[in-house]
Amino acid sequence: MIADPRKPEAVQLHDRMRAWLAERGAYAENPREADVQIVIGGDGTVVRAARANDQVPVLGIDFGQFGFLAHVPPSRWEARLKQVLAGRYEVRVDATIRVDLERNGRQLASLWAVQDVVFHAYVVPGNGQQMALLELYIDEKYLNPIPGDGLIVATSPGSSAYNLAAGGPVLAPGSQTFAITPICAHTPMRASFSVAESTPITLIQVGRFPINVCVDGQDSFDEFAPKDVAHIRADPRRFRLVTFPDTSFYGRFRQRFNYRIRPGHRASRLVRQRNEASTASTQRTSPGTLPAGTMG
Repeated sequence: MIADPRKPEAVQLHDRMRAWLAERGAYAENPREADVQIVIGGDGTVVRAARANDQVPVLGIDFGQFGFLAHVPPSRWEARLKQVLAGRYEVRVDATIRVDLERNGRQLASLWAVQDVVFHAYVVPGNGQQMALLELYIDEKYLNPIPGDGLIVATSPGSSAYNLAAGGPVLAPGSQTFAITPICAHTPMRASFSVAESTPITLIQVGRFPINVCVDGQDSFDEFAPKDVAHIRADPRRFRLVTFPDTSFYGRFRQRFNYRIRPGHRASRLVRQRNEASTASTQRTSPGTLPAGTMG
């Protein structure tokens, strides 16, 4: 179990949950011996836990502000843990990103991202705020130079973070795609791309000044200099998130981001009625079909 130490309520709940699990013989002192790691905090804490131990799925208890991955309300922690102990949970598996930085054919650094990798210009001492200029290659095909503040490559779990704020697409869980999104591009063409995770992505730094390369907002390389090259691809490691059969990614999105263009509008029953009619028709036409709730 991991709690955000900056949040006293999270630390208090950590102690209660640990005692609750210990009473049931379900608490592991060694994280690598656990079936699930519980994170009490926001998305940053969830990602930090996943980076530290990528083999163990993460269950997030929501003490964040804008996050999306820590999806269990603190008031429901006991009910959800009972489901976990009974094995009534699912594990969502998504791709992660590896970034290899090169200079003159020599590797500078290798970074790993669960959510996103961000290439961003910064204030250069004595030269002020400078523009980034990145040549973009997708599937080894030259696309365009991207002038502006930089560029984001996001995974499905990271697509609802900085990528969404920059105007990029929200990628559904398990979509096996990455989003490529310019940041404040200085061009009328600001298209974001969704590409298969198997697609190689290459960036060449052709600006005048070094820029920053940051993964998950937690690890960075500050001297991505002119003529340096970044190779971006899916990493063998995976991000594993605990979810439940009665939770909905789209329902969570609507609730978390207040996605209500027409707040007073109620969802129609047309889709549900169509599904019910289809089920009833199948039962009438299938020989030997038993009534719902009957065991054969």
